[in-house]
Amino acid sequence: MKKQLFLLITLIVALTLVAACSGASAPAEEVAPAEVAAPVEEAAPAEEVEESAPSPPAEPKAMAIQRDANDPRSIDPQQAIDTRDWNLLAQLFPSLTELDTETHEVVPGAAESWDISDDGLVYTFHLIEGLPWVRYNPDSGVVEQVQDENGNARVVTAHDFVYGYLRALDPATGSPAAYMLSPYIAGATEFNSGEGRPEDVAIEALDDYTLQVTSPEKVGFTLAIFGLINARATPQWAIEDGGEAWTELETINTYGPFTLKEWIHESEMTFIKNPFWPGSAGIQPAKLDEITFRFIDEVVGLREYEAGSLDVTLVPGDQIERIRTDSELNSQLKVVPGTCSGAWGFHNQKPPFDNVHMRRAFTFAIDRETLVKDVLAGGEIPAPFFTPPSITMAPSGTDIGDLGIRYDPDKAQEEFEMGLEALGLSSADELPPITMEIGTSPVLSAIAQALQAMWLEAFGVQVEISQIDNTVYWAHVEEDAGQIFRAGWCPDYNDANNYLRDVYRSDSIYNYGKWNNPEYDALVDAARVETDPAKRLEMYTQAEQLLAVEEAGNIPLYYSVRAQLTKPNVKRTFSLTAIEHYWDWDIE
Repeated sequence: MKKQLFLLITLIVALTLVAACSGASAPAEEVAPAEVAAPVEEAAPAEEVEESAPSPPAEPKAMAIQRDANDPRSIDPQQAIDTRDWNLLAQLFPSLTELDTETHEVVPGAAESWDISDDGLVYTFHLIEGLPWVRYNPDSGVVEQVQDENGNARVVTAHDFVYGYLRALDPATGSPAAYMLSPYIAGATEFNSGEGRPEDVAIEALDDYTLQVTSPEKVGFTLAIFGLINARATPQWAIEDGGEAWTELETINTYGPFTLKEWIHESEMTFIKNPFWPGSAGIQPAKLDEITFRFIDEVVGLREYEAGSLDVTLVPGDQIERIRTDSELNSQLKVVPGTCSGAWGFHNQKPPFDNVHMRRAFTFAIDRETLVKDVLAGGEIPAPFFTPPSITMAPSGTDIGDLGIRYDPDKAQEEFEMGLEALGLSSADELPPITMEIGTSPVLSAIAQALQAMWLEAFGVQVEISQIDNTVYWAHVEEDAGQIFRAGWCPDYNDANNYLRDVYRSDSIYNYGKWNNPEYDALVDAARVETDPAKRLEMYTQAEQLLAVEEAGNIPLYYSVRAQLTKPNVKRTFSLTAIEHYWDWDIE
């Protein structure tokens, strides 16, 4: 039976993933140095002296990067939601703190430094002084400082951060990440829920360059919270003038190491270096002059990379082995261990997955080893729990023994029979139609068809696949997720709390499957503030076991890696957080 399943999955992958074109691009031509005229030995009449040819202007350092198909959901910090949004807006609107992409250490962003009170509740940030708001002027072709109505340069102040934070927390804004920010600022949860006032939120501009934030309780990772996707200064005047379209080229104001130069919707976005960004300990001035982000999937990206029109692209899993055996491309390939969790979800309020035995049956029937080896084929790791092992306080990073979800066909069949009995059904034919919802991606399609084959073999149940355009997928899932849907998570900060409490607590807006377990809520609430690491890890282990196995509230599948091709002349970092700091990149 296992061999038959392997052959079926192999056939599915072959039919689903489009092979990228082969053939390596030619190396860039070297630019010859400009010739300099020989010195004149004797003075000659002015009209007879030949001037040396002027040196040609230096070529701008520019690169093109593949960044998934379709537009980002938003580059408005208070409206953005996913890692692609974050990757883009992080270059434009630095937060107070940043996570180092390779060490997860909290480093300065728009704040040069900070002080923390002895009780661990009051955070005082000292901002970069004189940092101007800027915009690209397409008429002059340069980045310009934004001026106020009196002709004075606008600079980023603590008041701009107060405005951005309160805008994120205002329930009228509907900021997707407000749920994560609000517990760490006194009065913010009440304001965000509609029961408090903005003036009672404990964030204050002590002067133009000093921001003070008071937390209601001491939590070890609070400093990293001030680097969240929505915790950023935003320009009140531009938002009031431009409305929802304020992030378009004509009205956007930014202050980071890059600013927006061009946006061809559904095609590409170009950033240009901001010469007015002075740099901080965590965000240096950009080395690149321009970056163009191409909105194409990795299949198209690989084809264009090999044709020489891209400098960086992700690689489809089915192409990794071909690239590894290519004498030229092999040296350009890097497979980066990630901190993202590849997981899918059950809607716990839609039949038949409102029944715990059905949820358990379907997740026990998934052969994760086969999935990562023969479908993804990129070095991914089968996931027994939701939180990846590289995250602080992740149980999967310790010896969990027999805990966690594993492939168990006998257990799957047992749970399936119990589910049928609990639902008053005599056979699988009596189950309601089941649909699995995914975005438009070749990789997602391959995973979905592999799961479809596994469930068909295990239970004789035909699960239908519904592909929803990426531009509306997450909005659809937020509003009304299907019976089975693609979920997953990448970290906002380095702690298991970000995966377990922020996502699967019963009242989380990211708990799209509406799973609700009071015991789980109590565990993750207690673990968040526990100061003993051993006790905290124990609580998270119990919570993971509840989520993934006992209640099967979600479907952990794998811990992701990112296979990337980078041209040899590109000097770059490889982020473990999935958020790239492009200001660190260069062209040699």
